[in-house]
Amino acid sequence: MKPAEITIRRPTARFGSRQSAPTYNLDRPIKGMRVGLRTDKYWRSWLDVCDVWSDMLKKDGAEPVVLRVGEHTGDEGQHTKDLVDAWASSVDCAVVGLAN
Repeated sequence: MKPAEITIRRPTARFGSRQSAPTYNLDRPIKGMRVGLRTDKYWRSWLDVCDVWSDMLKKDGAEPVVLRVGEHTGDEGQHTKDLVDAWASSVDCAVVGLAN
């Protein structure tokens, strides 16, 4: 008996086209700028990142303005929105987290 012919398929899909998030350029030195860093109490690793970036921004002459927000829904959610709105208008630029 002769063995049947088989086809071996590659088990991984082809990668799609590479797309990236938009990037922004301040077009000026960061020294003297107020740089916002927004985080919340739920993403602990981002709290650490904000602490490290705050130190780095200070070394470069910027003023980090960290906003740690709370809930996103209900009465406290409205309070959070109000805090974010006031904070956003008080900084020159901001980093609000990855996928936030």
